[in-house]
Amino acid sequence: MIEPRAAFVDVDELRLHYLEWANSHQENDNIPIVMLHALGASADSWRLVARHLCHQHCVVAFDLRGHGCSDQAEDGYDLVTMAEDVIRGMAALGLGQVALVGHGWGGRIALPLAARHPALISHLILVDCPLVEPRHWPGMTRERFIQERDTANRYASREDFLAAIREEMAPFWSPEVEQIVLTYVCQGQDGSIEERLRPERQGAIRAALWEDRALSYYSKLNCPVLLVPAASEPVPGEEPPERLESAREFAAAKGYMAAQVARAIQRCSVLWMPDTSHDIQLQRPYVLAQAIAQFIKE
Repeated sequence: MIEPRAAFVDVDELRLHYLEWANSHQENDNIPIVMLHALGASADSWRLVARHLCHQHCVVAFDLRGHGCSDQAEDGYDLVTMAEDVIRGMAALGLGQVALVGHGWGGRIALPLAARHPALISHLILVDCPLVEPRHWPGMTRERFIQERDTANRYASREDFLAAIREEMAPFWSPEVEQIVLTYVCQGQDGSIEERLRPERQGAIRAALWEDRALSYYSKLNCPVLLVPAASEPVPGEEPPERLESAREFAAAKGYMAAQVARAIQRCSVLWMPDTSHDIQLQRPYVLAQAIAQFIKE
């Protein structure tokens, strides 16, 4: 793996950690790319994609507030505050206009960022982002959404953690993926493993997601937008699922939501990625990197 430069930048009273893959062609003036990771992940989640992009673009990935090696702030976990963290981080690094990529929840931070600072965003790429507010998801309640978790927060040992994640990511597991997911957690003195994002902060983020009005942002986007859902294009005439209980139902719902949102954005393209997990950037990094590079070039 091509190793990035790791460093910190001060954003008011918050210290943000970031990874930077420098443009190998210093005379190349291609636009920089800023990447925002998913809930509970870290900047390292972009390693496999960034190594395919860094030959033509400077790539910067931030550890968002409360994640990775960034400061564990007590508050400020609403989407607008975290978007402003990124804006201040970009300014401190001397970044002007950039192409912005957000995965999952990182995409939901990218939305208000692009809507509030349109001059700074040339292209917006949303990778398997929850495009519609959870309040509109079939069968979803506020209590269920805030309490819902993809994985347990605590594991008895490193081996237990890796066994659980390896099972979830079996189709694309590799030593590189293992090193990436280990950046999402920390080890206690007793050998137990905990997610770096504390449960109370994940709850605060989920509450903010529930209250946020994502649909209000789409009409404000001036830049070209690429949606990359881990879903198939909906079949005309088929109805969306009435509830979200299984992976198949979630994938189908994501397809309908992406098609709906694409119609609301002035300049929007969709790259359908069926038969992939939420972690597209780990499962199909080359395909995703090529799609991002081509989209920015066009």
